[in-house]
Amino acid sequence: MVIASLSLVLAAAAPASVPVTAVAPGAAGHWSIATGETVSPDRDAISFEMGWPGLTFGYLHGLSDRSDFGFRIALLYAAENTNNSTFGAGADVPLRLVVNRHEKVLIGLHIEPGVRLYTKNNTSNFFTRFPVGGTLGIQATPDLRISASADLTMAINWSHTAYFEIGPQFGFAAEYNVDRNLLVGLNVKFGPQFYSYANSPTDFAFTTEIVVGYRM
Repeated sequence: MVIASLSLVLAAAAPASVPVTAVAPGAAGHWSIATGETVSPDRDAISFEMGWPGLTFGYLHGLSDRSDFGFRIALLYAAENTNNSTFGAGADVPLRLVVNRHEKVLIGLHIEPGVRLYTKNNTSNFFTRFPVGGTLGIQATPDLRISASADLTMAINWSHTAYFEIGPQFGFAAEYNVDRNLLVGLNVKFGPQFYSYANSPTDFAFTTEIVVGYRM
């Protein structure tokens, strides 16, 4: 009787098994760097992007389940949004917002004001940038996110002859969650780049980067 009573007590005290289910988009387990989903509220994430036009380190802080902001520092070996090799550095302050989220699909907006400094042949150029864009993100599987994006890159060169540059860019990205707080992915964008000075060329702008993100 004593053994039977102890067995009943232990069975009642044992925690019930909880089925493991996929975390819904926008919940605490979901986030992204390049595919539109924001970092969870009051969580932080760091990122490293490598490819063309350079290397970028980023930090993001979740403000809510629909918004985050942060900063990015870039070391560049090409003029951004061109195919022209040069040395440069820059900094951005990105702000991301999910404007609509329905089941596995979301629409996000982002703005990334920042500065760039390029040097080549003893000549330096200083830019202020204010690109804006939108992202359509899809949670394809519990671990895989894909997205399509449309951006408008805008910048002003304040050195030597001042001019304005603008260009539409279109792209796609994919990210895979290695675990709950680590992801790897690919981000690709391309499009024409136009300049305001006389007889200016039209550059083919493109970005191709490997993305690694870690949520703290």
